[in-house]
Amino acid sequence: MPPNPPILPPVLFAGTSSTERSRVGELKKRGAIRSVGPGVYVSVPEKDVAKTLREAWSLIVANRFPGALVSHRTALEFRPSVEGDVFITASTNRELKYPGLTLRFVRGPLPLPDDGSVMGFRVSSNARALLENVSTDKRTVDRRVPRETIEAQLEQILHLGGEAELNAVRDRARQIAEQFDWKKEGDELDRLIGTLLGTREGPVTSELARARVIGEPFDAARVERFSLLFGALRTPLPQLRDVFTAPDHHKNKAFFESYFSNYIEGTRFAIEEAEEIVFDKKIPAARPKDAHDVLATFDVVSSSSEMGRTPETFEAFSTLLQDRHATIMARRPEAEPGVFKTRPNFAGDTEFVHPDYLRGTLRKGFEIYTSVQPGLHRAIFMMFLIAEVHPFVDGNGRTARIMMNAELVSESLSTIIIPTVFRDDYINALRALTRRNRPGPLIAALLKAHRFSHLEFSPYPTILKELARRNWFREPDDARLID
Repeated sequence: MPPNPPILPPVLFAGTSSTERSRVGELKKRGAIRSVGPGVYVSVPEKDVAKTLREAWSLIVANRFPGALVSHRTALEFRPSVEGDVFITASTNRELKYPGLTLRFVRGPLPLPDDGSVMGFRVSSNARALLENVSTDKRTVDRRVPRETIEAQLEQILHLGGEAELNAVRDRARQIAEQFDWKKEGDELDRLIGTLLGTREGPVTSELARARVIGEPFDAARVERFSLLFGALRTPLPQLRDVFTAPDHHKNKAFFESYFSNYIEGTRFAIEEAEEIVFDKKIPAARPKDAHDVLATFDVVSSSSEMGRTPETFEAFSTLLQDRHATIMARRPEAEPGVFKTRPNFAGDTEFVHPDYLRGTLRKGFEIYTSVQPGLHRAIFMMFLIAEVHPFVDGNGRTARIMMNAELVSESLSTIIIPTVFRDDYINALRALTRRNRPGPLIAALLKAHRFSHLEFSPYPTILKELARRNWFREPDDARLID
């Protein structure tokens, strides 16, 4: 049998040596590759050529124009524009067209020492690229990113590097503007930076920049995630009314809600110990803080007046959130009860909303919340809003579930409990939205929990036996939920 033909890269270049040129010529003669423009060949089907060349733009620039200065919007985005344009500063204006990709050479100054170097070509420094992109000349609009993108980048520099870093960018931009006689661009960038720093007044375009100017910047990625969840919640969901009237139903359900909500966060007692803590007010001397966590959560969720409260304004929302957290974490001063966090917090490799963005992100989330249908829809949204922002040092999960169930109580709907056996399903559903922008699993998980939590929780011995039968107390690795 003849040997298998070698696997060719999707993009090849005319060689610089006679051997390389001979190999390319042979491949072309055999029809294994074909020319798509000066010095560039492809081995992919015709339908894939444009996409392949756009993806390989940096290889093409590096191979065909080593030392070239990639500039303007390409320097900031490091990808072709939607139209397939890549901008390169050079000594002349010209265009080099390939299928789906156009290299646009723009007459301009030579590279500066601090312009970056990657893959054998140069890239405009941050300060230079910002100047290239703030021009207001209508003839060059296609070279520039939208003004919102510039403002977002400046806001990120301020967030990550602080005022010192943003001032350093401005100082370097001033030097470049003077050297290149880019006065208009220099003045415009200086105005934008001054506005974000609060030292000047001027208009800004993006919502993110406006929030920074008024002192409430927000996490744009999180707000986009809230919008995804809002969109997914714009469909009917079956909602179960709490129709049970037995005398101890609400009290007993509140007990199990408190027990499991703390258990999932690591505050774990045997069920008999938890019964003594809540019903007999017997606080174990060895674990007073843990016992208070369970008891305080119970005190909140067992109060029909407290759980019937839902916020109508952002100020009311913020106060309600802090008050409930202060109550359940009152015995843990290290958790700063009722105080929004002032330092970043993490869960594994997930970083929650930075303290600088906390209030702004909560406000944006609350604005979306007010447009969500009351009941189960709002309950799901509220829980994720608190869990995703993680506004406190500790106690965020418990607070999020309290806020969720208050939305259900206020509409006389059955509350949700996350039993131990369902813990992994719940956490994985949260992660699907947090890490992969998939709201479906979270909605499905909480809809399922809404359904299996819809039980009559009285009399106590009967419901305790029933929950054990359904494996509520079992670890997820050891059993499955019997619904």
